[in-house]
Amino acid sequence: MYTALIGQYDGLIEQPVAATSTADFICFTDDPDLTSETWEIRRVERAFPQDPVRSARMYKILGHDSLDEYDVTLYIDASVLLRRSPEQIVEDWLTDGLDIALSSHGYREQLVDEFDEVVRLQYDDRSRVYEQLMDYSVEYPEVLEARPLWTGMLVRRRTPAVASAMRVWADHVLRYSRRDQLSVLVALRSKDVAVRVLDIDNFDSPDHEWPVIPKRRILQGKAPALPSGPLLAELRRANRQIEGLIADFGGRAASDVLESERNERDRADAAEERLEAVTRQLESTAWDLKQTTGILGATRNFGRAVAGKFRIGF
Repeated sequence: MYTALIGQYDGLIEQPVAATSTADFICFTDDPDLTSETWEIRRVERAFPQDPVRSARMYKILGHDSLDEYDVTLYIDASVLLRRSPEQIVEDWLTDGLDIALSSHGYREQLVDEFDEVVRLQYDDRSRVYEQLMDYSVEYPEVLEARPLWTGMLVRRRTPAVASAMRVWADHVLRYSRRDQLSVLVALRSKDVAVRVLDIDNFDSPDHEWPVIPKRRILQGKAPALPSGPLLAELRRANRQIEGLIADFGGRAASDVLESERNERDRADAAEERLEAVTRQLESTAWDLKQTTGILGATRNFGRAVAGKFRIGF
C-alpha cells in the first residue's frame, strides 16, 4: 500500500491497522523532516518544482519504480484512514479477472457536474477546465453523462494494459485539469482493462474514513485568482524594453547626449515664453472685456431710468 504526500498539503495520518497487517505501508514524500510510526518514508523529488499538486498526481497515477516488485498495489490519498487491513480490502475489491477497482462518486450524478464544482470551488484554472470540458464534449461526450468516480482509493494490478491506461490518465492530468477525477473515466475506456466500480460511501465505510485532514493547507489546493503566466510575460517584456533603453543610451557619445539635453532645454524655454505671451494677451483681453461690460451695464441702467420717467409723465 502507498500514498504520496508532496508539498506538505496534508499531514500524514498514522494507520493503526498497520500493527496487524503484513503489507508494506509506503509514503512517497518530498518533506525531509517527515517521520512516521506506521509508514515507511521514501524521499522523492517533485516532478514539477512549482507544481506540487501535479507532482503528487504523478506518483498517485503512475506509481514509482520501487513499486515494480509488487503485483498488486492499494493507493490511498493521504487523507484516508483505513479501518481494515490492505490485504482484506484487496481481497474484497479486486476479485479474479479484474485489473482495477475503485469507487463511484458518492454525491455527484454526472461527470459534467464535477466540472462545474471544480470551477465553483476554484480548484483549478477555469479556462483549463472549460477547455477540457469542450474537448470532451467533442471526443468523449458519453463520459460527461456518466457517474464520476472517486479516486481516493485505488486497487490495481501491475500489467501492461493497466500501465497504458494510467499513462493516458497522467497525460490528461498534465494537459488539462490537475483534478484527476475529471479524466479518469477517459483513461478507463480501454477494453483491455477490466474495471470494477464499487458503490460505497466515500466519507464513511467499513473499509475507511475520509477526509481526515488535521493539517490540510486548504489554500494550496486552490487555483490562483489571476493567471500568473500573462503577468510574468508582461514583466519580462518591460525588462526587455528597459534593457534596450539602457543599451541605446550607453551606445551614444557623451557629446550627443549633452547636445540632446541642450536642445530639450531650448525647446522648453521657447514653450515657456510662448505660454507667457499668451497669458499676457488673455489678461489684456479680459481687461477690455471687463471695461466693455461696465459700459454696457451703465447704458442699460440709463435707458431704464429714461423709460421710467417717460411713463410717469403721461
